[in-house]
Amino acid sequence: MNEILSMSSKLFNLERLKQIQGLGIVIFLFGMEIQAQAAWNPYENQLFVRPTFVTGSYDSAFLGNQRANYDETVHINSGFLTLEYGLTDNWAVDGTVGIGRISEHQLLNRPGLESVREEKKSGTMDSRFGIRYKITDEYLSNYWWMPTLTVRFGGIHKGDYDRNPQSLGDGASGYEMNLYWAKDFKFWGLGNFGELGYRSREKPVPDDILYGWGFYKRFFKSFLMIVSGRGQIGQGGYSFADPRGEPGFNLFDYGFDRLSLNGINLYDYYLQESRPPWGRREDFHTLDAGLGFTDSSGNFYYIFASRVVNGFNSAELTSYGFLVNFPFYL
Repeated sequence: MNEILSMSSKLFNLERLKQIQGLGIVIFLFGMEIQAQAAWNPYENQLFVRPTFVTGSYDSAFLGNQRANYDETVHINSGFLTLEYGLTDNWAVDGTVGIGRISEHQLLNRPGLESVREEKKSGTMDSRFGIRYKITDEYLSNYWWMPTLTVRFGGIHKGDYDRNPQSLGDGASGYEMNLYWAKDFKFWGLGNFGELGYRSREKPVPDDILYGWGFYKRFFKSFLMIVSGRGQIGQGGYSFADPRGEPGFNLFDYGFDRLSLNGINLYDYYLQESRPPWGRREDFHTLDAGLGFTDSSGNFYYIFASRVVNGFNSAELTSYGFLVNFPFYL
């Protein structure tokens, strides 16, 4: 990694370095919520109100297939409010809005490799809204092996945050399709749940395949322990904002990056307009664990921790959070 940083200092000026240092902070925090809620829809005239708070930090990132350590820790705080309403026992609608903030930071602060100090930034998060249909319901089925299966189609509206170089989201609107499943094994308090999805957004943000899985253990009737994982696999995009930083290009001086018109470097203009940082591919894979509790009124309280264990153009993010799910019968 030191060889890569040394090469970067020789090839890039500070403005180009600023593009590279933002790799991997395009984070979609909605995945922090307990995924099992998506398969088990609210029933007819039932309303779920679910506030969620997540705090996270990172001081390293996966830059392409490499890993880099930063000089300063970046902190991210976000809060969401999710509403789910059952139109019938099978059909439900949902919506999620939120706000977030990124701390003041300077990722690189070494002689010859200084980055610009970024002020703290805040804004509304990417919003989700959708409609879900429960195909099968394990609790109403005559077959013991039947899982709960739910499909969802929804839209994404980008937030109003500054998306360059560090961002609270992907910075693009779009749509997504998801298949959720869940199954209570009905022995030893065990069960599992999962998700498979596809997300498409405005170009040049690449499409993504989403996945999630998890197992839970219910004990003392009211407590729930969950271990899960989830991830995103980008279906396009590029590794670095500047192709000169990628193998092949970074070994030779082609001279094309010195072309200018009226004092404007044409190649840098191309990079800024045609290869913005939010067009990069991002993969991440996380492990999550949490503990939940249901009170006598049916309210569900959940605390959790999450860690990105591998990725491509992704921050090595550690997060903690909690949510509360309040059910109402209208």
